[in-house]
Amino acid sequence: MCYDAATMTKKAQHYAKRYGDTNVWEQVKMSFPEMFHLNGFDEPDLPVITNEHPQEVRLHHWAFVPFVYSPQINGRPMNTLNARDDKIFTERSIYRDAAEHRRCLVMLDGFFDHHKKNGVAYPYYVQLKSGEPFFVGGLWQTFTDPKDGISIDTVTLVTGPANKEMAWIHNEPAYSPDSRMIFIVDPKDDEVWLHGTAKEVQEIIRPLPDGLLDYHPCQPIKSNKKLNRVYMGNLPGIRERKYYPELEEIQGGLF
Repeated sequence: MCYDAATMTKKAQHYAKRYGDTNVWEQVKMSFPEMFHLNGFDEPDLPVITNEHPQEVRLHHWAFVPFVYSPQINGRPMNTLNARDDKIFTERSIYRDAAEHRRCLVMLDGFFDHHKKNGVAYPYYVQLKSGEPFFVGGLWQTFTDPKDGISIDTVTLVTGPANKEMAWIHNEPAYSPDSRMIFIVDPKDDEVWLHGTAKEVQEIIRPLPDGLLDYHPCQPIKSNKKLNRVYMGNLPGIRERKYYPELEEIQGGLF
């Protein structure tokens, strides 16, 4: 799962290497602040490239259906920040139409997750070892507020099977064949994700090969008085390595 991420913290040329030209990304960065940490539950914007406008970078509201209007499950709003790859094409899925007709690429620099040890969650920052930004497979739709008629473009991040590294980091529930991670799109599959058939899309959703991720315990991504943790906010330092004595024997990494 991915509810916390970082984006637009690198220079425009890093983004242009993968998709688009430097001027396009410079324009986005001028209107969009650097996000060293953003929480999906705050429903922020994310930079996306859609199948309908593949030459443009647009900002979409993260939460496919704003929480206040999302379907209720057992009396609580459905979480639409992520969408499981094995359910998006099913007949009753709220994502089915978007999965068939409105796919996008979401640019991230990295993301945050928690590893649990002895019942305590420790924040980790995860990025590619190359340090380059990457695209996550997304689904988008234009949502119209029933109260005021205002329309906004929204997005959800697709999750697929986890590789061993992410299954270890996100270890609750414990590792199983059902362990999940966001679907990081291989550069050679960009066009398939944007414009391929449902069958072609399902064939490219696979775990990121092991050994490509850099990850380390980082600063708290939320405050916790009991654990004496203080959230510093959207600042560069939040991604820096932090020493947690309880993790001493594993802070060197998994492999």
